[in-house]
Amino acid sequence: MSLNYNFAFKNSKLKRWERPAPRNLLTSDISIKKKIIYINQIFKNNPEIFYPPIFILISTLAIQLSTIIPTNNIKRLQSQHREYTVLSQKISTLRSQLDIMKKHLNNISIFFTKPTPIYLFAFYLQNSIPQGVQLNDYSINENGFSIRASSYDIEPLNEMLTLIIESPIINKDSIEIKNISRTGTTANKTNPFSNVVLEVHGNILKLALKKRQKLYEESSAHGLLRKLLRFNDLNLLIRS
Repeated sequence: MSLNYNFAFKNSKLKRWERPAPRNLLTSDISIKKKIIYINQIFKNNPEIFYPPIFILISTLAIQLSTIIPTNNIKRLQSQHREYTVLSQKISTLRSQLDIMKKHLNNISIFFTKPTPIYLFAFYLQNSIPQGVQLNDYSINENGFSIRASSYDIEPLNEMLTLIIESPIINKDSIEIKNISRTGTTANKTNPFSNVVLEVHGNILKLALKKRQKLYEESSAHGLLRKLLRFNDLNLLIRS
C-alpha cells in the first residue's frame, strides 16, 4: 500500500525545485534595438500565431478607414436628407391637392366655355332694337335663339336685322328669317297703318375666354367679369 507522503521536505530547509519562467526581454533593461531584434525573431519563428491576427487587425483597420469618409458624409448630409424627405412629402401632398383642383376646375369650366350667357344676349339684343320696333317675344337656349318683333314699317325691322347680324355674339351665317307678315289693314280708320311682324332664328357663338372677357367689360357685367378673371387666374396657375 503506497503512501502519499513526501518525507524529503519534512523538517528540512530544502525547497521544491520549479522550472524558472523564461526571461521576458521586453520588460528587461536591454536596449530598444535588441528588443526589436527579439520581436522580429519571435515573428519569424511563430508565423502561424501572429500572421492571422495581424491580417485581421490590418483588414479591420482598412475597413474602418474606408468608412470614415462615407460616415462623415452621411452625418453631414443627414439634416439635408431629413429636409428632402419632408419636402418630398409636401410635394406629394400638393400634387394630390392639385389633381383634385384640376378635377374641380374641369367640372366648372363648362360654365365659361358654353355659348354666350343670357346676360350678354339680352344686352346686345337691347342694343339691336331701334326706335319704332316692338319686341314681342324671344327665346334662347344653348344652341340658338328666336326673336319675334313688329313695327309699323319694314325699315326699322331691316335695321334691327342688320344690328343683330353685326352683334359680336351672333353667328351671322346662321341667321334665318322664319316668317314676315303684315297684320291689320289700311282701310281701318282707327289703325291707318299696317303692322309688320318679323320672326328671326339664329345660333349663338361659343366665345373664347378673351373675347368673353372683352364683352363683359363692354357690357359692364362686373360680377361675371370678376368670376371669369378668377377662373382664368386659377386655370393659368394650375395648368402652368
